[in-house]
Amino acid sequence: MTRLFLLVALLAQTRIASDFEIAQMEKQLAQSRAFEAQLSSRLNLGDLRASRSELSLARAEYMRAYELASRERVDARKESKLARYANATSYAALAQAKLGREARAFELLEEAMRYASDDAEAWNLYASAMRVLGHPRKAAAAARNAVALAQKPLDVAIYQHALATALIESGESDEARRLLVTITETLHSSKFDALKREAARGEAFEIYSSARGDVAAYVSLLNRAQLRLAALYEQRGDLENARAQYQRVLEGRTDDAAALAGLARLSQSDEERERHYAEAFEANPFSMSLIREYQRYLARVIPSGEPRPPGSLATLGITVRNALLQLSRGETRAARETLDALLAKFPENETLRTLRREAEASKVSLPSPNPTGAELRALLENFERLTPDQRVALDQTSFTSVVVFDSAKAANNQTTFESGTIDGVPFRFSEPTIFAGTFGVNARLTYRILGASADALLLEPLGVQP
Repeated sequence: MTRLFLLVALLAQTRIASDFEIAQMEKQLAQSRAFEAQLSSRLNLGDLRASRSELSLARAEYMRAYELASRERVDARKESKLARYANATSYAALAQAKLGREARAFELLEEAMRYASDDAEAWNLYASAMRVLGHPRKAAAAARNAVALAQKPLDVAIYQHALATALIESGESDEARRLLVTITETLHSSKFDALKREAARGEAFEIYSSARGDVAAYVSLLNRAQLRLAALYEQRGDLENARAQYQRVLEGRTDDAAALAGLARLSQSDEERERHYAEAFEANPFSMSLIREYQRYLARVIPSGEPRPPGSLATLGITVRNALLQLSRGETRAARETLDALLAKFPENETLRTLRREAEASKVSLPSPNPTGAELRALLENFERLTPDQRVALDQTSFTSVVVFDSAKAANNQTTFESGTIDGVPFRFSEPTIFAGTFGVNARLTYRILGASADALLLEPLGVQP
């Protein structure tokens, strides 16, 4: 029987599933009727969909995996194949755990262990389900059993990784770090030269949670272990080793979003940081952890330049970053339009739905007496959402700003102005207005805000000074 090497913690990663990986799993489903092939495809598709924040699609795949495992349990029991029955029961438990059905998952796990308490893979599945259900200490205990029972070097490394993952989530990072160092050094050693050559020959790069075969398991495990070790180094402030591990990840998978985001955090210049974030968003634009991290970055340093309008030349990653930049600048109307266009293409995406709700729910505030460009831009974007009380207050308030008029028509010691910008925010008067005196295009304007059109604030001028 072909064994499935289960690698935990896929959902903690931030890489979007590539079209190639999804196509590979769909091809596997179409070409093979074997239980192991069908099951691994369903679990992988579920985890890949979850990594894209397509949670309803992910749940559908987990449900199909559970149904497969349930049928296998019945068939194995009829044929008195108890090892096969226990294996199917363990996978049924894991699928139930991914579906959030804790009681049923526990029941199935206990049933499986009645027949497979001496099987390392069964204990690894037990550990994986415990992690999914939020019981890392139970996961660590089960993973220790798997490590103790494992015999093949690759199996030992896989189960050590499961143990390290559970230890991290239990707050025992020192032991986890030592385990991960051991795993990565072992995987890079001559002990696995044959697998490394086979992976290179087949140009293997796919990262799966349920890897079929030694090569796929090796490639996936190396990626996972190096990412976790890099994160631990980063948490300890050992930035040099963290950077080295993230770079190692990218040597095997150039579009790993977690590694790219890690390098962005560790970058020493805004230019380098923005480049790595851009690459991370191309890898997985729907990772909520990446999005929150990028929003915190935008709150500190808004990149120069205007958002790139979505269009035929704009990638998905650029479009999502545009939406986040629009939100950070208070341009909620533009952000809603960008997000609506994305939701039309990805209606099942929970990340986009969350951002769209946030764009709708953002609070509208009135500008300060000397408003910034961000305050005026936010007002322009959300003018229609002002409350009646806010509109009354706005009508009674005057503002003063440094402006740049589009033109200054001077004649007979008079100057006519009609439109301009305040810190990049367009404005116009209801009609050309004549001021006594001769002025240039740069001036200080006192005004009231009357309203907003699609692209400019409507102002009532009260006075102008050089």
